[in-house]
Amino acid sequence: MDVFINLYKTLFPFLLCIPIGYIIAKKNIIPKNIVSKPLLYFFVPVLVINHVLEASVENLTILPILSFALSLGMIIPAVWVHKKIAKNESKSLLKSAFSFYNLAFFGIPVIDALFGKDAITILICIYLGGALYGNVIGYFQVARTRYSAKRAITEIFKVPFIYVFVLAIVLKVSGFHSPEELKPVVSVFGLIVSVAGMLIIGINIQQVDFKALNWGYYAKILGVRMVASALIMLVLLGLERVFYNGLSLTETKVLIILPFFPIAANLTVFASFLKSNEKQSALLVLLSMLLALIVVPLVAMFF
Repeated sequence: MDVFINLYKTLFPFLLCIPIGYIIAKKNIIPKNIVSKPLLYFFVPVLVINHVLEASVENLTILPILSFALSLGMIIPAVWVHKKIAKNESKSLLKSAFSFYNLAFFGIPVIDALFGKDAITILICIYLGGALYGNVIGYFQVARTRYSAKRAITEIFKVPFIYVFVLAIVLKVSGFHSPEELKPVVSVFGLIVSVAGMLIIGINIQQVDFKALNWGYYAKILGVRMVASALIMLVLLGLERVFYNGLSLTETKVLIILPFFPIAANLTVFASFLKSNEKQSALLVLLSMLLALIVVPLVAMFF
């Protein structure tokens, strides 16, 4: 029970941003782009550079590889769900929804509450692999819900993450370190990303009629996502144990709990930026988060 209480205490201020975003959209207070564009072009890139510079070289190898492999592997169950359960949904949107994990808003406060602040560094390294997948392959998948394959590829190069990630690696290799004076600023940026991501969810669900939702339908989709994620992660951890065997106990625990994280708010940020499947993306993110708020503490109790 303490796990649930501590977790909900940490997440509650961020969760309040969802109804605030809903009200903003309902009252038409500000345009959505005012929230989404700064995230995509400024705040997230700054966080990526900072995370890369703070991480150790060892953590920058195996952990990002495992998270990238998990996201890539989730394409298979997403395609299966499209064929068997959700034929009317966009296949590309489902691929992104299955492969995006909320490591920023949801992951950081959850891992802090469960394992302490030292474990956040582990999560940051895991985040890099997922972010690399999400901002390249994942963004392509979301773009395909609106554009042709050729146009979607060109859209990828409009995402600043590619250039930011390369810059961050170059800075890391050259031995550059983030000035201590910038750490409080970056911490504030992290809060801004979490708050803005939840605001976008609230804005995008403004037109959703929850009374008309087929709850069983979405439960099947998100249930398959969680089970498939857990199975793929177990396979990856088994392969790591055989060929590398370098993970600490805490790193293993964080990776085990990762498959139960909700869909990343990036799905709604990209959908808003591309003006494609905005309502559906926000709905999937919100419902997956509600499910994760129940399942993640249950899984954590076994630790």
